[in-house]
Amino acid sequence: MSILDRARSGGPLSLLCTTILGSICLSGTAFAGDVAGTVTSASLDRSIRGARVTVEETGQSAMTDDHGRYILRGLTAGAYTVLVEQPGYNSKRIDVNVPAEGVVRADSRLALTNDTALDEIVVTGARASRLLANERKRALPVVADVVSSDGIGKLPDYNTAEALQRLPGISVEIDQSEPRYVVIRGVDPNLNLVTIDGNVVGIPEAEGRRVALDTIPSDLVGAIEVVKTVTPDYDANAIGGAINIVTPSAYDKSEPFTYVSARGIYGSKAEKMGFGASAMHGQTFGNDDQFGIVIGASYSKRFIDTDLVDPLSWEELDNGKWAPTGMRMFDYAIMRERIGAIANLEWRPNDDLRVYVKSIYNEFTDHEGRDQFDYDMYRGDATFPSANEVTYDRGRASREFRQNNQTQKLYNISPGVDWYVGNLELKLNYTYSHAQEHTPVRDDIEFRTGSSNVSTILLEGAMPTFSDVDDALYDPDAFPLRRIRLRRETIDEDLHALKADLKADFDHDIFSFVKVGVKFTDRSKDRDNYQELWTPTDDITFGDTGGVLDTVSGFFDDKYSFGPAMDYAGVMDYFYNQNPGLLELDEEATAFNDKASDYHINEQIYAGYGMASLEFGDLNVIGGIRVEHTSGTYDAFAIRDTDGNGEIEVSDISPLSLEKEYTHVLPGITLNYRPQPEVVIRAAWTNTIGRPNYSDVVPTFEEEDGEGASGNPYLEPYTSMGLDLSAEYYPDADTVYSLAAFYKHIKNPIYTQTIYNTSFAGVDLISLSQPQNADSGKLFGIEANMITRLTFLPAPLDGFGLSANVTYVDSSVDVPGREDDDLPFFRQSKWLASGALFYEKGPIEARFAVAYRDAYLTGVGSSAEFDGYTEGRTVLDARIGYRVMEGLEIFASVANIGEEPLVDYQGTSSRIKAREEYGVNVDFGISAQF
Repeated sequence: MSILDRARSGGPLSLLCTTILGSICLSGTAFAGDVAGTVTSASLDRSIRGARVTVEETGQSAMTDDHGRYILRGLTAGAYTVLVEQPGYNSKRIDVNVPAEGVVRADSRLALTNDTALDEIVVTGARASRLLANERKRALPVVADVVSSDGIGKLPDYNTAEALQRLPGISVEIDQSEPRYVVIRGVDPNLNLVTIDGNVVGIPEAEGRRVALDTIPSDLVGAIEVVKTVTPDYDANAIGGAINIVTPSAYDKSEPFTYVSARGIYGSKAEKMGFGASAMHGQTFGNDDQFGIVIGASYSKRFIDTDLVDPLSWEELDNGKWAPTGMRMFDYAIMRERIGAIANLEWRPNDDLRVYVKSIYNEFTDHEGRDQFDYDMYRGDATFPSANEVTYDRGRASREFRQNNQTQKLYNISPGVDWYVGNLELKLNYTYSHAQEHTPVRDDIEFRTGSSNVSTILLEGAMPTFSDVDDALYDPDAFPLRRIRLRRETIDEDLHALKADLKADFDHDIFSFVKVGVKFTDRSKDRDNYQELWTPTDDITFGDTGGVLDTVSGFFDDKYSFGPAMDYAGVMDYFYNQNPGLLELDEEATAFNDKASDYHINEQIYAGYGMASLEFGDLNVIGGIRVEHTSGTYDAFAIRDTDGNGEIEVSDISPLSLEKEYTHVLPGITLNYRPQPEVVIRAAWTNTIGRPNYSDVVPTFEEEDGEGASGNPYLEPYTSMGLDLSAEYYPDADTVYSLAAFYKHIKNPIYTQTIYNTSFAGVDLISLSQPQNADSGKLFGIEANMITRLTFLPAPLDGFGLSANVTYVDSSVDVPGREDDDLPFFRQSKWLASGALFYEKGPIEARFAVAYRDAYLTGVGSSAEFDGYTEGRTVLDARIGYRVMEGLEIFASVANIGEEPLVDYQGTSSRIKAREEYGVNVDFGISAQF
């Protein structure tokens, strides 16, 4: 009796089960032949992803994968016509004769609809980037946006964070004028999933789970995918979304490729020249090109100077008059160095097996010198000599210097196997990641006056300024040494991840499959912070050290008088080499600081999922469920004033270990409707989570200049339910119009609550910041995006094109104690927008771009008057390139043309609490490809 006969005798259920099993598992037997091939673009010399390949006689279809490959299984022996289609390309028909057994190849090389020379490579540069990005976006089964490698660097984009800020719904958080963290639809970067080639990465920083993308040089990247609606085969910690950095493969192009570039980098405020260079080579080799290798390296050095003024702690002093009670000024001089390298190896002995090892190394060094003038004005009484002035009769000032040398390293290696057997696809992968942040030098020198200084603040214009100030504030002899703190810190994270994915395609339908997978992640993180506190044995002033430099000139365009700068090396030499007896070690404070910030974390995540994709005509339905169990051990030190004497002693510090476990069951459904090849309509229901930041959940405590920060071991993880709907239209390969709407309901969001004039563990503080869980928050937003060339214009104006996107988000959050206040969700801007006018004609490429992010909430105070915000910011960039000859380009670009500052305010935009000013950054150079 046959299998089907047994099924029929067993009833309808047995027949259904057997039919499914037969369609999945038996189609690879020799009852019919297969058609397989690769679809490539003649205009780009690259494989095409997402092209539809259809057997006209049967209607059976397939979609090409990441490498342009497809396979049509189980065709009865005979003659067929295969139709290959891709929006914006000329369709192609191929006649094939399918054997009774085995595989017949049907490769296809397509040309863009407006290209006349099929065998000539006619598309390069920024246009090639758009074509590849549009192709990848259309092919993905989720709501996503993409940046392709040929476009990275076409604007002043030194790192991957900069490369993403042009996409719809994307903004960036900056550090010293450089984009560092990517924000997806306004959600905290700590809630993003960041992967390299689909594999998790280590996190070098101590405080959070966010990955600083400026550590990864953009010229080592093949593409970057920003996925906004994840399916169950993605890790669940993706409330914001998933950012996948795709490194190049030797099989990306049909011929060996080599790229080299060199550039100069100039910062207008630093008035120093940096430089950068990169090189990459990829090729296949072997008798059948079964081996592939890509190696690349990148180096850059950049100098940055910035000015920062902080009008601190605004208070209502009298009759509704608000004024800052402190003023703090910083003069920064920074050097940043980036080193990157990749090595990707592949073995493809046939179409059914791929073995690979992918590795990437990134090193980011930041040397920061910071002169500081800090003035605590309100230590006595305040009077009002005029309507717009406040006089403080007792104030204390300090002159400080910090030298902070820090290096972050990130290393990922991921060996894996992709194996195809009939309709089955098995993927196995192991990832090891090591992340480190090493701070060998963080020295703080502080000289401080007494509390008898008098000053008057003028409350006019955008920023409060001094209308009268005590001359003693600029006298180095009025500043005796208070302390010197020497800090050293090492943060190490080791990550091991094992995952297995098994997919079974249904017979005759590549879009219908079932897929299951398991994953285990083990993450260990250690923070070792060592601090020495040295205090003077005698009255030694700043002037006595011989380390007084000239007055800082041009600070904030001379709106503020900074006073004398400090010679860091000279002051350190004076105390530690010339006069070591003038300092003594504060052993109690050193012992306290040595433990207060240390922690060890071990987090293990057990995950499994099951999902299915089903095709119903033009509708594809993907549904499934993911289960993640998190088990964590968090070791730190408890700090308590055990004897109640108001002081912390060594005996008040004791080890503390916490264990937390939680499990999340996360269903999801994604719909993709393709009524025409040019149209994609998507809908998704997703459920994701966000684990608390490391520094938030461990009971650490840090204090600096009277400002304290502590952890909260009672935090609960975020959970989020999302609904998305989008429509995409691709009338040609260069053009896309898209509109998307999204909604998120986030429970247990974590915010930073700041309490002023308080104490913690017996330490008196000006302010204490501590993470807390809010009840819930909601986001509703709309995104619109367009990219098109204006080819209808007469020559030479037909080289112009436009890209533009705008995002609107309405959000709210419920915070305990602030239920009646209309608070936006944390770090959520109401408006995001970016756009560019570009010109591409002949050897010339030029672009002028703008990016805008609206104001957003950064911290929650006891009332609306004490909430913290970052002001909206508009940044302008421009670039021009000239192709000297085929494969050789010279270029120049300008970033932050308007010298846009970064501004924070308290409660209302008129109460600025920080304003950091940056200069213009210029780069220029040459790039070549062979």
